[in-house]
Amino acid sequence: MAEENPSVGDVITKQYTAPNKRSAVAAVSKECEQNISKSKEDGTNTVPYYKLFSFADSLDYLLMSVGTISAIGNGLCMPLMTIVTGDVIDSFGEIRNIKEVSNAVSKVALKFVYLALGAAAASFLQMSCWMITGERQAA
Repeated sequence: MAEENPSVGDVITKQYTAPNKRSAVAAVSKECEQNISKSKEDGTNTVPYYKLFSFADSLDYLLMSVGTISAIGNGLCMPLMTIVTGDVIDSFGEIRNIKEVSNAVSKVALKFVYLALGAAAASFLQMSCWMITGERQAA
């Protein structure tokens, strides 16, 4: 196949040969070896998991614990929201009087507000604690 380079005007010919499986595997393994050697030349090395938090002190462990507990709380908010939504639907069907229905729905709607405040607090604590401890350990 011939292609013309528009900036120079020269004609470049390319020859394509279908590689066999062994040469393809050899090319991939050679490419991986080059990537590994490049990463070691750049000074980037992999770190085992047990050394990942080697620069953490007691405050960092506290921040990571609070961040993890907050992440669990933040994750529980979605299943709790489905339960509260079910309570709203049930409050429409339980009571026949219109005034009592609005009172029952208002009480359940207040649960949505509490759930939203809890989710906001958990989300804030999760992100802020993990960001602070990450910055502290990186420094």
